[in-house]
Amino acid sequence: MFDLIAIPLGWIMKGCYYVFKNYGIALLVFTFLTRLIMFPLNVNQQKSMAKNTMLKPKLDELERKYGKNKQKLQEEQMALYNETGVNPMASCLPMIVMMLILFAMIPVIYGPLTYVSSLDKDDVKASNRLIKQLHIVSAEVESNDTTLEKLIAGYEEDGKDPYAELETLLKDEEKYPKSAKSFKKEEGMSNVMEAIKLHNDIDKFILNDKYFAQNLIESRPELMTFVFAQDKSSGDYSDVLGIVSGELKEFSEDFHYDFLGIYLGTTPSWKENKVSCLVPVLSFLLQLLVTVVSQHFQKKNNPDMAKMTGQNAFILYFMPLFSLWLTFKYPIGLGIYWCFSSLFSLIQTVILNKVYTPEYVAELVQKDLAKQKASGKQTLMQKMADAQLVAAGKDPAEIRKQAGGDDYEEPKKKSKNEIKQEQRRKINEARKCAAEEMEDDEQDLTEEQREKLRLAREKMARKYGN
Repeated sequence: MFDLIAIPLGWIMKGCYYVFKNYGIALLVFTFLTRLIMFPLNVNQQKSMAKNTMLKPKLDELERKYGKNKQKLQEEQMALYNETGVNPMASCLPMIVMMLILFAMIPVIYGPLTYVSSLDKDDVKASNRLIKQLHIVSAEVESNDTTLEKLIAGYEEDGKDPYAELETLLKDEEKYPKSAKSFKKEEGMSNVMEAIKLHNDIDKFILNDKYFAQNLIESRPELMTFVFAQDKSSGDYSDVLGIVSGELKEFSEDFHYDFLGIYLGTTPSWKENKVSCLVPVLSFLLQLLVTVVSQHFQKKNNPDMAKMTGQNAFILYFMPLFSLWLTFKYPIGLGIYWCFSSLFSLIQTVILNKVYTPEYVAELVQKDLAKQKASGKQTLMQKMADAQLVAAGKDPAEIRKQAGGDDYEEPKKKSKNEIKQEQRRKINEARKCAAEEMEDDEQDLTEEQREKLRLAREKMARKYGN
């Protein structure tokens, strides 16, 4: 499911990278663009919250009146939602979308070869498989208190073909069950042996926590490609990638997977790199600041909501704590993304609450409700409410009339012809108003300008009719 979102997100990320030639900067721009795309959803969330706030007194009254009769209370609540067209769950949509985008972002951030490059996807899969299998072999060799170099040296002393003997050993299901299972399950034994022939000490390299995040080799081996391609501190292992594809090796060597000189594949560690731990801490603090600022505006704009914050403290502060935990588990690429995301979220929260004040949002809500009532069309929530009332043997129209009082009128669903006539009437009214204003100003026009105006009117009359 996440791939359906990750693929178009990858297109955006790919465009950003090819403009800026740096993955960290591309990530910054990408975060801004996704926040911009989601801004209308946040506005709708504000409006949905305002609608729910407007209904709260009526809902409280229903609770007091029918609190002991749960079935009647539910019917009356559904009738109220039906009458107003308010969906009590609408404010959750932006949050759900944000979570979907967040989790779809993880493979995009950690899959630059898949989503940003134009490499053959089969080559990327083969490279990932090679790295995972090299790790399985290396870990199992180490668990047997030996190394690849020792095994190869021992076979050479015995006058045997060291690589043929090693391959036979790694396929032995009794002595090396994990390696044998891996090669039996997936192809790639020949690539693994080629890599070992190039570097007999490759097991020491791939098991070194200084270069590789061992948990990512299984979950995100693609990130480890850049360690092979770019890390030369313990030797040049980039030729291992050439076993799979020369294009993959070249792209990985030239790819700028960093931000301000910080390699995005680094996993935060107090032991190895204390500076890298600043990213998770900063991510946590920015997330916490967003929560505090959001709560400030909620208390200011809606005091009734402030009474609920004590009960929902865990939910409110879950995201900052979750980001702190998650960004310590994964490379700092995710932490930097969350820092960017929180920063833009903070700016967005301030803008939303400064521009879309409760008064302005209430005005927008009234316009939406009036427009919806005038159209006569039912929302999805109204249709669901009607279906539930009908299933209970109730007449939705009668219940809406009871809820709306003596002055309530059942909205009539307009035909396409009626809607078209109403639109035409509005257009004619607008034309008449514009014509009156133009006539007032026409006396100041020259003869040439009057002639042009006359021709323009004739053209409009021919195009739109009378």
